[in-house]
Amino acid sequence: MSLPASNLLGVRVSRSFGASRNIWSWAFLSAIVSAVFPALTTASRRYGELSSRRSQARAVLSRRRHLTASLLVLLVVCAPLVACAHYFGSELDIPGFDPGTASSDQTNAQAALKYLAPDGEISNGRWVPGKETTERWNELADRDWGPVGLDELTAAMAAVSTMRDSQDEETSVAATWVTARSIEFAVDQVSLKNYTSTMKQNLAVLLANCPDEIAGLADGGSLEDSSVYGLVTDAQFETVLYRVIDDEHAADTLVTAMLSYHHNQIDEKIPTAADPETTLLGLYQSAAQTMGYLDGITELHTNNNSTSDTINAADIKRVLTAQAYVDAAQYGLLSEETLEAAATGNNGQPFSFYTEVDGQPTITAPNPMTPHAAQEYMTWYGDVNDSTMNSLDTTIDTASSNSGYEEGKAAKVIK
Repeated sequence: MSLPASNLLGVRVSRSFGASRNIWSWAFLSAIVSAVFPALTTASRRYGELSSRRSQARAVLSRRRHLTASLLVLLVVCAPLVACAHYFGSELDIPGFDPGTASSDQTNAQAALKYLAPDGEISNGRWVPGKETTERWNELADRDWGPVGLDELTAAMAAVSTMRDSQDEETSVAATWVTARSIEFAVDQVSLKNYTSTMKQNLAVLLANCPDEIAGLADGGSLEDSSVYGLVTDAQFETVLYRVIDDEHAADTLVTAMLSYHHNQIDEKIPTAADPETTLLGLYQSAAQTMGYLDGITELHTNNNSTSDTINAADIKRVLTAQAYVDAAQYGLLSEETLEAAATGNNGQPFSFYTEVDGQPTITAPNPMTPHAAQEYMTWYGDVNDSTMNSLDTTIDTASSNSGYEEGKAAKVIK
């Protein structure tokens, strides 16, 4: 199966991502900003003044097994995903670009794009780099990189990736080309041992701005198509995923972005679907496949004994399933008996998520949804025999634990 002729194949992406997206309606994502940004900026401060080695030990992050931020935090879904900030000093000195400024600043992102793609043109829907752009990337490939320079360069790359959804065709196509070249650079020009935490988090932002590609690979698709000149191979894309996902904040960014991406699709497609139940099952299957895929890639690290598991698959599955029940209720797919059980199944009292609006039974979601909160929905599920809930439970479990997970475990990783 091949992906549509779009995305990193070099054709203009006809999708909404970043600032043009609606804020994800899932309640369990509303706590993201407060959790992710402090962690990301703390990690990025590990490189201070170029003349001082002491600053490299300044940010020591305590590693802890935790529920990936897909469930707890939302990384700026009201704006394009952005790179790490708070750099001190500069090795590249990109005109007009401040790596210490969040790349949601479009002026900052434009400066990064001008540096990484100073000239070129669109031909048959693809970006063809000009002479200056070609020379710039040759210089970048030949450079002897240090950690601070790589952190700054990948911050610029991440900033450019936020412009893939630009309404300006030239900007969008050029940004997609730069994103692809950045992935190629990260594989071919930087060895795994030289990936810093900040670099991993920056590249995670870049990959998170490629949700179509990630979802397609999770579904068994390919970025390579015989009829279209692909800018990156499956192996290059999955290698960068593998190299960054052992950083817990990078994993948070990826999982959060992909859950947002999938639920945006639910919000867009279900209201007009001819068969809402079948459509909802298919969309949750896709979301679960993506979560399983990322977990499978993470497990490649665990099997290599190189890091702790940065994705808690069981918690993700529990919260994803609970949210599926909420959506099924919202779109009128649950039986009257099931809704009645929500009103009386808690020792004769309503469950905490049950209320009535204008006399109509309503299933709500806590803000944020947590594995602990999700357990109450599991109790509700155990009290009923609802065909839609049964189908959602089976679909999510199978897609995440089997098909998606196996795709991740089989990722084409360049070691």
